[in-house]
Amino acid sequence: MSRPLYDFFAKGPPSFGWMTSPDAAYLVGEGTNRPVALLPTGAVEQHGPHLPMGLDIWLASAVANAAAEGERGIRVCEPFAYGSSQHHRAFAGTMSLSPQTFIAVLVDLCTCLWEDGFLPVIINGHGGNRAAIQVAITTLGRQGVVSAGFSYFDLIADVASEVLPDHAGGTGHACALETSLMMHVIPESVRENLIPEGGTPPSWPDPHLYAGPAVTVWRPFEQIRDNGVIGTPSEASREAGERLFVEAVRRSRETILKIQSEYGQRSIP
Repeated sequence: MSRPLYDFFAKGPPSFGWMTSPDAAYLVGEGTNRPVALLPTGAVEQHGPHLPMGLDIWLASAVANAAAEGERGIRVCEPFAYGSSQHHRAFAGTMSLSPQTFIAVLVDLCTCLWEDGFLPVIINGHGGNRAAIQVAITTLGRQGVVSAGFSYFDLIADVASEVLPDHAGGTGHACALETSLMMHVIPESVRENLIPEGGTPPSWPDPHLYAGPAVTVWRPFEQIRDNGVIGTPSEASREAGERLFVEAVRRSRETILKIQSEYGQRSIP
């Protein structure tokens, strides 16, 4: 296919949706590997009294766009904003898809991308989506579609341990990690005067982000803490948020390029 007259790749942002259909066809025809179509996933759900409900998808999108900046072979799809958030439904405004619906939409979207010559990679910003994304990727694999996915916050656990006073018991939901990131990325969205004091009441299995409990139990968040917060957001800082974001972007870019290198061949053996 001939090159489009409008040089989108020199002038445009790393946005999938900003391309024309001929742009997309041209990009797919370049190089030895498939270009990556990066799909941000997240949620619209309660984040305590001090953070906005759009946090998960906004942060995933921010990391995705920054990671793709300057990378011709990475395009960022329009975000899939809604996730599996039934455990937050006791709090007003939370919008949730059933796991089955979330998985079905991911499978359909990634199938379209794969059929058109892209390598679909899911970059996730909501902990409640993790298991469903794994099922979606497995389902796609059974259908001959190669895809990959990761949660950006899983790549920065060691950074959290360096910059947050209590990364083990202080990270979870609307916590010091998420509050710090928002202080850096969208500072005007943080209601700093409403940041709650204290931490998570004793709960089993451990509900914190990096606990990695061997036992999985589904729990509504209001049963863990009445304000829906897991962790200690009062320990957040803008300085920590900047370091966390920079590392999330750097490591996400490295991960995406590694996925493309390992699994982006136009013909997978």
